Amino acid sequence: MSTWDVVVVGAGPAGSSAALALARRGASVLLLERSAFPRWKVCGACLSPGALSSLESLGLGDVTGRSGAVPLEGLRLHVRGRVARIGIAGWRALSRSELDLALVREAERAGVVVWCSARARLGRRHLDRRIVQVSRGGVEREIAARVVIDATGLGRGLAEGGGATTTAAAGARIGVGAELDAPDYPIAPGELHMAVARRGYAGMVRVESGRLNVAAALDAASLRADAPERVVAGILAEAGLPPLPDTPAHAWRGTPALTRGGEDVGGHRSFRVGDAAGYVEPFTGEGIGWALGDGRAVAEAACLALGGSPADALTAWREHRSVRRSSAERLCRTLTSALRRPWVVTLGMAAVGAAPWLASPLVRRVARS
Repeated sequence: MSTWDVVVVGAGPAGSSAALALARRGASVLLLERSAFPRWKVCGACLSPGALSSLESLGLGDVTGRSGAVPLEGLRLHVRGRVARIGIAGWRALSRSELDLALVREAERAGVVVWCSARARLGRRHLDRRIVQVSRGGVEREIAARVVIDATGLGRGLAEGGGATTTAAAGARIGVGAELDAPDYPIAPGELHMAVARRGYAGMVRVESGRLNVAAALDAASLRADAPERVVAGILAEAGLPPLPDTPAHAWRGTPALTRGGEDVGGHRSFRVGDAAGYVEPFTGEGIGWALGDGRAVAEAACLALGGSPADALTAWREHRSVRRSSAERLCRTLTSALRRPWVVTLGMAAVGAAPWLASPLVRRVARS
């Protein structure tokens, strides 16, 4: 086909869920992904109850069970050698390799055509469509779409004229991560450990393969001075945790700056979703939940555009991002601001230690995000 109802660029949780929902509504959907599957990505690998609810709403409630997701029961927060234990029943740990592959396969079953190893750029505007320029296998081609969904994640995105779609906030931290063959490291399946220190924080959890997933948010200045694995090692040591073994199954990787703002979340017959429309440094689990929620919501907006009301669709999408996403992100900004001050976290830990019930409202609020 040279003309599609919808072209989705980016096959992460936001893009795959949007493509799946639209295909089930009868739209012809082409999903473009620059990588090949399965692929590993830097991510905390935690699915909150909110994210699981979004999967359920997409008819994918059994995906985590089939993929071997690990039930999580407790969060252990480590600061300056002290440990606070918080219950987080209802959460799951699942690697992005497994989650993203499962979502893409479900989209294909629904009729979505998936092109991997494909790069895309926005092309010319027409009244009733957008042109997408695609490079794949050394071949350049132009594809017409009645609606384009930009789900390219953190970074440049699909912008008019090729510019960046988001701008990093001042002082934004950088995400780094690795997946380790570390069977002897003292973290059991079902436990999420967070180490907080002056230069950032790191989360560690066992995923379905038994490997140890490590994801950290680090000050940019510390990464300019040292390698990511050494910065993480310093954070663990300051928090009172043992060093990680040097046996990465997936080598250390980084992300663009985590907290980013976008000028707009759409344009002529186009919508930006997930991280491509702006992002707030997450505490744990929110990122995937937000992406799945965006995928479901943008399918509604895209259907409105396909039905002949693209201007109304863009207005509805802007309202969704400004109201629903903004309210969820405010809590995350507050949490990550506190995490930059270990003494604040220490005081919070003392309060939770004296009255564990104090953590329950916060855990429930993050879980719904």
